[in-house]
Amino acid sequence: MLRRSFVGMIVLALASAAALSGQVKEMPKTPVKSVNEPKIVDINAAGETEIVSIGIDRALAKKIVEGRPYRNKRDLVTRQLLTKEQYEKYKDSLVAKRPKKS
Repeated sequence: MLRRSFVGMIVLALASAAALSGQVKEMPKTPVKSVNEPKIVDINAAGETEIVSIGIDRALAKKIVEGRPYRNKRDLVTRQLLTKEQYEKYKDSLVAKRPKKS
C-alpha cells in the first residue's frame, strides 16, 4: 500500500511538472560578463580617480593626466611615467584613444 501511494505521488509530480513546463517562458539570453574581465581606462580621457581605480597610485595618476595627450599606451614607459614592470602589470587595463579633432 505504501509503495502504491509513493508511485502515485511520483506520477502526480511528473504530471504537474509537465503541465507547468508549458507555462514557463524562457528568459531572454543576455551575455554574461566575466567577473575577471579587467576595467579598461582611456589614459587620454579618464580622470585621476578612474586611473587610480585600476591600482595606479594617485600621484602617478596625476602625472599621467598632466602628460596628455598620448599616441599610445606605451608612451607611459617611453616618457618614464611607468616602469616596464608597472606597464606589464597595467597594460591590459589601459588604452590610449586619440582625441577627436575639433
